[in-house]
Amino acid sequence: MSYENVREEFIRDAEEYINAKRKPFEKLSGTELDLAKYQYLENFQDYINFLNFRIIARLDENLISFKNLEEATAFQDFLKPTFEVVARKYTEGLMD
Repeated sequence: MSYENVREEFIRDAEEYINAKRKPFEKLSGTELDLAKYQYLENFQDYINFLNFRIIARLDENLISFKNLEEATAFQDFLKPTFEVVARKYTEGLMD
């Protein structure tokens, strides 16, 4: 499997996580909604931990290993912009 496929799976994982965590917002309003959003934003580090876990899992699932530091660095460089995008998606629409 290619790095591109791993990246696409990783993006889906991130979006599923965000959607699941935001689902309760649909039933809330007013102060309850504000509090839920605050708690959601406070858990950003949990999301980053999830992303780290998922990328490692996706590499394992797709039998991708790195033969040397250069390969690992190349993958990291490849994924860095994607990681930044999915990190921003977590707060999208909540910090207006």
